[in-house]
Order: sequence, then C-alpha cells, then structure tokens
Amino acid sequence: MEVNQEQELERKKEDYEYFYDESNEDDEDDVDSIYTNVLTKNNESKQIPYLYMLGRRCHPVHDYYERKEYEASLFWWTYRYDFPEIKPYCITSDAGWGCMLRSAQMMLTHALRIHFKSRHWKAETSITKAREDDFVKVLLTWFADFPSTSQSIYSLHNMCAAGLAKYEVLPGEWYGPGTACYVMRDLVALHQQRQTNIFRVHVSSEGTLYKETIYELMTKDGAKKREQQQFERRQQQQQQEEGVEPSHPLDQVVPELEELELKDLEWDTSLLLLIPLRLGLDVFNEEYVQSVAHIFSLPQSVGILGGRPRGARWFYGAYADGSKILGLDPHTVQSAPNMKEKVQGTKIDNEKEQCIDLTDEYLASVHTTYPELLDLNRMDPSIALGFYCRNRKDFLDLEDALTRTNPHSSAPKLVSFLDKLPNYMSSDSANDMMLHDLDDDGVFDDPQDEISDEDDYVLL
Repeated sequence: MEVNQEQELERKKEDYEYFYDESNEDDEDDVDSIYTNVLTKNNESKQIPYLYMLGRRCHPVHDYYERKEYEASLFWWTYRYDFPEIKPYCITSDAGWGCMLRSAQMMLTHALRIHFKSRHWKAETSITKAREDDFVKVLLTWFADFPSTSQSIYSLHNMCAAGLAKYEVLPGEWYGPGTACYVMRDLVALHQQRQTNIFRVHVSSEGTLYKETIYELMTKDGAKKREQQQFERRQQQQQQEEGVEPSHPLDQVVPELEELELKDLEWDTSLLLLIPLRLGLDVFNEEYVQSVAHIFSLPQSVGILGGRPRGARWFYGAYADGSKILGLDPHTVQSAPNMKEKVQGTKIDNEKEQCIDLTDEYLASVHTTYPELLDLNRMDPSIALGFYCRNRKDFLDLEDALTRTNPHSSAPKLVSFLDKLPNYMSSDSANDMMLHDLDDDGVFDDPQDEISDEDDYVLL
C-alpha cells in the first residue's frame, strides 16, 4: 500500500503505529463494541480500542485527523501570571496551586459552548476569524482573570472568593474536585441574576442522583406558573358558582388543569450535572477503568475533573478499554490578558462595558495541539463527572445510558438513580443553598463576618 510522507510521519508517533487502511470499516453494526481491527506495520490484523471523546466514538485510524482538529478547538485554561492582585493576599499568579480551578474552568467552558452553540461547534482556528466571533469574545471575557462580578464572572478571582466564603479554602490552597464543583454551581447561580438564559447546576454527591430533587430544581419556574394558572381557574370557577342565575347545563364550565407531577413538567432551562466520586481509598480502583472510559462516549458528557495528587487535569476522552485517558493539562504558565472597553454589545452580552484585549498572543494561548495521554489506572481516585442535559429527555437518556448493562463489559456502575431523598436526609439542591453576594472586587460579602484592618491575613 502506498503511503505518503505525512502518513509516514504519523506512523512513527509513539501512540500511532498503524497503517491507514481504507478497506477497514467501522464496526457500525455494534455501537457498544470496544475494539476494532486494523493492520499493523507487519500487515497483520490487530484489535485496538476505539477512542471515546465527549460523546463521540472515534476510530483510531479513520478518524485521526478529524479528532485532532476537534481537540485543537477545545478551550485550554492554564496558570497565568501578572493578573490583578487577589486581595488581600498579594497573589498575582496561580502557578503551583490553581490547577483544579483551571480544570473546572475548562469543563464549565465546554458546557457553555454546548449551551450557546452546539456539541459540534468548533472555534475558528484562524486568529483573525476568532477575534471577530461574538461568542468567543464573550466567553473569553467571562473567564478572564479580573475581579469583576459583572463581566468576568468565572474568573480565578471569583472562584477563590467563592471557595473562601463558603468552603474555607484560602487563595493559594489546593482544591479538590468536589469543592470545585460547588464553586462552579455557586458562580453559575450568581451569573443567572444577569444572564437568565443560562443553565442551572446540580451537584450530586456520593454517586446517587435523587430525581425528585433534580426535577424540583429544573421545574421551579414552570411549577410556579402552573400553580398561578390553577389559582386563576379556581377563581373563575368560584365566580361562576357565585353568580345570581342558577347554573344551566349548557353554561360553559371552566376546566381544571390536568394535575401533573414534577417529573412530567417541561424543564425551565438546561442542566449541568456534576457528580463528585471517590473510586478507591488511596489509589484508583482498577475495576472502574472501563466505567470511567464509557462516560466519554455519552453525548451528555462534558468531561471529568481529576488527575494525579496535586496535579489536576480536565479529561475529555479515553480509550474504550480503559487503558488510557486524554486530558488538557493546565500546568503551563502564561501571561494574563488585558481588558479594554467594549465598542458594542453582542448577542449574548448586550452591556457596553469591558472585554478582553484579544491580542494574537492571547488568542493563541487558549488552545493547544498537545493533549496529555495518561494511564487511566494511575489517576487519583477523587474525580468529578460532568454532564450537560439540554432538556428533560436528555436527562432521561442519560439515566438510561448510565444504568443499562453493556454486553461487552462487566464493569461496575458509577452512579445510581433513586426517585426521592430518604426522609432522614435533607436536600442539598442548588435552590436550597443560600449564596453569598459578590462585591465589585470579586469578594463574597458576609455581613456576619466583618474583617477589620487589624486582622491577620495569611500571605501566600
């Protein structure tokens, strides 16, 4: 078989040692198949695993270039230096401690990307075209490292403020996946006050999802509207019954609305579902490798937070057999962006305030063509799964996918679904948690915890 120079170079890569064989078709007859057959350098047939990536099942050879193109479009958040000081700690860089927050930013960015665009949307590779994209401009402004609650809502400053106010994590201290999930939830809830068309976030701990709690969160607006409609109809009914003339059989009767349970109501908006898990005590339990890999095959997946001890990553893909996992590594230190005044509003954010100065250097710094490939069984056992469900049907499809049995794998389930919370437990849904307010400096206000100028601060 004739092979051009580009294919010859690709073949020499450590993780790519197979010929491109156009006669080898995907195993489309079995969507659960973990392996496919390819020709090796010795012209022998060999089984190698598919690659799952954010809802896609990629053939290791046929889809190689398409996969690389999509990977290069993922947003990559890394350590930054020379950003405005995180007061009062004199911190102007997160190098060495902010990797979990940067990984959480990557997961949240991908959820926003799906929410406002689609699962298949890709950022422009051309810097000139990316600079003209309204969505890219808004997205980069939301995540810029500035202490602004109106513009850069998901900045490192605001994440640190949320972590300190509610979870007692000081700027400069390392975050675990669970705390990072709650910080994301809190900031999205604050963003909803300005951006009403954003999704809601639910954090489900210990791997158990209580559907009633999720339905309460996702239908609270619809439930209120339906209650108001019921009230108005009952008023009309009462007015008819109190009329002077006796009721005639042909008189129009105000019909009652059909009683619907929460699970039957349409959702108010979309859901970002975050599930912190611990898969092992001190080391990762290898029984779960295929279960974790399978997560990336689901269309609702927005990746996994995890990594190695003190070295977090955002993982977006894995080999189907659970041998390897793909992620973006935030452990690169780059300069922070500058802000400039907006010229005009955009379709997503209509306020004429500030936005990122989209220099060529900064636009090039938010993508990478060098993802990291790790042994999945060497991960830290503490992880967090992320799923974006656009509507109720999407959530039900996710439930089915997470609970059904895969004929090609005996791996244990990662999560379970129950109808409602047991009576002895209290709900921790997002609408039950009281959130602090952020001030303009990116600090969570707590009126019961005033800090005087004489208090001691930990300088990190």
